[in-house]
Amino acid sequence: MEQSEFEKMLALYSDNINGLMDNQLALTAQVQVLQAALAALLLQHSDKPALLAMFQQYMKISKQAAPQLASRMEGLEAGMLALLGQHQA
Repeated sequence: MEQSEFEKMLALYSDNINGLMDNQLALTAQVQVLQAALAALLLQHSDKPALLAMFQQYMKISKQAAPQLASRMEGLEAGMLALLGQHQA
């Protein structure tokens, strides 16, 4: 492989990595905004026990559907459970 080909390939990979990082930051920002909006709504909900039960059912289904993400969901799930009034030890 010639030096110029190597440099072009390296530049392409660098651009791809930078694009992926930008996408990750954009997704993180979107998640943060959605979490804040959801928290505001949950804190005003009148039937938190029913909402809590429904949330737990959906989380169980979500974890079963995407087991590779289950461990990453647990921290976020704990935050949502706290908002809904269930504190974990």
